[in-house]
Amino acid sequence: MKTLLRVDWIGVALQASIAIVVLLASAILPAFALAQDAPLTRQEELRQQREAKSRSVKPYKPGSLEGGALYVQKERLLERFAEGWKGFHPVLGGMSTGSGFAGGVRYEKGFADGALSFKTSGAISTRVYQLYDLSFGAPKLLGGKLSLDFYSRYRSFPQEDFFGLGPDSRKQDRTNFAQEDSLFDFTLGWNWTRWLTTGARVGYLQTNIGRGTDKRFPSTEDLFSPADFPELIQQPNYYHADAFFRIDYRDEPRNTHSGGFFELTYKYYDDRKLNLYSFRRFDADLQQFFPFLKKKRVIAFRAHTALSDTSSGQSMPFFMMPADSGAIALRGYREFRFRDRNFIVMNLEYRWEAFSGLDMAIFGDAGKVASRRRDVNLKDLESDVGFGFRFNTIKSVFLRIDVGFSHEGTRVFFKFEPAF
Repeated sequence: MKTLLRVDWIGVALQASIAIVVLLASAILPAFALAQDAPLTRQEELRQQREAKSRSVKPYKPGSLEGGALYVQKERLLERFAEGWKGFHPVLGGMSTGSGFAGGVRYEKGFADGALSFKTSGAISTRVYQLYDLSFGAPKLLGGKLSLDFYSRYRSFPQEDFFGLGPDSRKQDRTNFAQEDSLFDFTLGWNWTRWLTTGARVGYLQTNIGRGTDKRFPSTEDLFSPADFPELIQQPNYYHADAFFRIDYRDEPRNTHSGGFFELTYKYYDDRKLNLYSFRRFDADLQQFFPFLKKKRVIAFRAHTALSDTSSGQSMPFFMMPADSGAIALRGYREFRFRDRNFIVMNLEYRWEAFSGLDMAIFGDAGKVASRRRDVNLKDLESDVGFGFRFNTIKSVFLRIDVGFSHEGTRVFFKFEPAF
């Protein structure tokens, strides 16, 4: 009986040892695991975040508009479109605002390694505006110092706007007239340096005015008396002579980012048909471009003035008077909104590259017309502000859209040419 009740102390001790080891392991291992998962340092955490982000980042995919512009640039579609085919080139625009969409074709060819040139073009718009021209030139005579050019043009614009003369003309007095003319010019230029040119131009201009075709508005002679505007009944033909002085150091004339342009022109129009409408006109055009941020940003400024004068017994036809409004002047107003013998207009633009192939711009314009030269000053200017888009290549602006705001409303202009 004593044998059965005997305790196996060795076995008990062994079992107790195992139990103690298990308890210690269950206490030590979680603590060890917590020690392994101790909070990371800030540097280590940032490193892991960067690695995780790099694994999840997908390649940049441009939007449809940007992607299309990049494709156009990569494939040089605009350049190839403008380069044409075997001397034939497309013509887009080139007529006055209100003509509708205009299109046509131009053919040009050089001879004798560029010493001689020939150009001709024709275009017609959706509102039956027409323009045809022809030129022969010798641009590189005497080692490039002398240039000669003959130019002829016929145009028919069937519904040009006329609101009356002066800064007080009324928007509600809008009328339209048909204008037709033929021009024959011969120009001689002398290139003193790469950027300085002087020259003279002589020519003959035939003019004709008729009833406007825009049925929404009266024809001009129905609202404005022929007694006040006798040129509505009889139109002059002119011999004219011009002299010009030009400084041009722009980097690209049709898509300028730096440099400047300065031109003075004196014109004399001699009415040989009626001896009633002879006049003189002086034009000054100043443009300056200030680039920064590697020409990705540009501040562009332009000031343009025209001053006209007549001798005793002579007058200036209203359709030959300059206008300070429209797509290249006051862009918050209709084309030809203000006309008179004299004008001044100033434009200021801030342009920036939105992405390749598209520049954007914000602008402000100010100007006025006047019947007397002494009233051409900075008082009582009409003004507007707006924004625009310039679809371009390196060499030229392919399409310009400007939206201008003035007290007469909002105007939108589509032009296939730079603002200035």
